[in-house]
Amino acid sequence: MQILKFLKAYFAALLNDRGVISIPAAWVHQFTPMLLETMQQTEHLVKNQLLDKTKRSGVNAVIDTWERLGNVLLQPIGRHTQTVQLNPTHNRRGATMQSVGGSILLSPNVDVVRMLIQPTSEYRSALAAAGVQTIDKAILDAAVGSAMTISTSGTTGQMTYGSQAMLTTYQIGAGTAMDLSRIIAANVLLSKASVPTGARNRVFFFSAGQETDIYAITQASSSDFTKNRIHDNGIDGIDWQSFHFVEIQDVVDQTAWTDDATAAAILNMLPLASTTRSCIAMYRGGVGFSEAQGITPSISVRNDLNNEIQVYVSLTMAAVRLWEGCVVKVDALEN
Repeated sequence: MQILKFLKAYFAALLNDRGVISIPAAWVHQFTPMLLETMQQTEHLVKNQLLDKTKRSGVNAVIDTWERLGNVLLQPIGRHTQTVQLNPTHNRRGATMQSVGGSILLSPNVDVVRMLIQPTSEYRSALAAAGVQTIDKAILDAAVGSAMTISTSGTTGQMTYGSQAMLTTYQIGAGTAMDLSRIIAANVLLSKASVPTGARNRVFFFSAGQETDIYAITQASSSDFTKNRIHDNGIDGIDWQSFHFVEIQDVVDQTAWTDDATAAAILNMLPLASTTRSCIAMYRGGVGFSEAQGITPSISVRNDLNNEIQVYVSLTMAAVRLWEGCVVKVDALEN
């Protein structure tokens, strides 16, 4: 019945003298939750790996600050002695909010009926994927990028902002085939930084370009070393060498692939320089993600564009590396 009412209003609008297209409010309200539902069903391959305590929502600030407290050691004390003041280091990391968005225009003569009636519309799928990929990309970039530092004067309370580049010692590997030694080396670096051990605490992000060389690692494929049967199940989603392995695929648009030169990604999720891919081994609590506005859709009529329907999606978020010893950049050959 709602579909019939919509079609009736739609074609009546096309035939009236004013040339105005009117969409019943019920249809707009029905379409909006359908878009949100689609968004929620889209999987965050990176964000979902973070600890809950390093994910925030509802942030109301231009810069979201993450408080960092240093470790302390208890000291020997004696009878009637002065109380020992430990004074741990207290500083902050900052995540600067970034708003992103985009829209798809729908022609009332071609697209609008298909867009509003079909709940599996490809338009919504594209917008949903764009939102999820943007969030995951921001987290990966923050893991190996420069982090905002915030120090506060103990006397004046004035905040000073700076930048912390990734430590050189936590960037390993080269443009050669991924091997067991560098996976172990990443694990050792995290352990030396007191990162909790085990696959429930550590994750290894890699791309499809490393699969060939990972499968060639004897210890990975041999039943003498592992029961994971990676040649049957793949390495993606497997716990191995104290890491949970997650494959991160680049964003491609195959509609533009017409020859070998154009058959390329439109966005490299993990950093890629020529034939060297930067994989990321990290503690699940090593990056903070702040969300001020989740993936939010809106629908409007663009009177300036012949009353075309605009489906718009936006979000506001930020990410920052919280600890220098919790992320290792592992370079390897991109096959």
